[in-house]
Amino acid sequence: MRPIAQVRLIIALAVIPALASVPVALGEELINRRQQARQAFLAAPHGLYLHYCAHCHGEDGTGGGRLWASELPATPTDLTALRVDKEYVVAVIRDGSAAHGKSNLCPPWGRTISSANVDRLAQYVVSLGSQSSSQRPAPLAPARQPLPWGLLAVVLGEAVLLGWVLRQQKKEVSNVLPQDPLVRG
Repeated sequence: MRPIAQVRLIIALAVIPALASVPVALGEELINRRQQARQAFLAAPHGLYLHYCAHCHGEDGTGGGRLWASELPATPTDLTALRVDKEYVVAVIRDGSAAHGKSNLCPPWGRTISSANVDRLAQYVVSLGSQSSSQRPAPLAPARQPLPWGLLAVVLGEAVLLGWVLRQQKKEVSNVLPQDPLVRG
């Protein structure tokens, strides 16, 4: 068996039992925790805005979104300068901006967002226009993810095992090289 094949076999034999020991319930728990965190994030109007609007309008509502604003043919509306009533904002969010004579780049969210959340989001957008820059909420910090200690242990064990295998191969090669007539010549 070739040395590389031996290393792959040893790594496979080390990884398969480790992966088999990870319970399925752990994966389900992580999925449930992620869904709960998403629901909590979207429960706040600021979270709704960050999820649906900030890509184009920016986290602060000034129209400088981090993903698409630089490539859009039309500049997103500066929501901090917006002076309209809540009903108009609800209609734009629900029906899309094209239905109200604006750019067609703001999609209709009426089928995606519940009417209660559209109302809360509209209230937040209207509040962006009435706040001074010192009153605006600070951007939310990203949630910290727990360190996957089990995966880290498996990777560390594989690295140690690989180092041992490579040292063994180096010893075998050094024992063979002095006897090789091509090396001496």
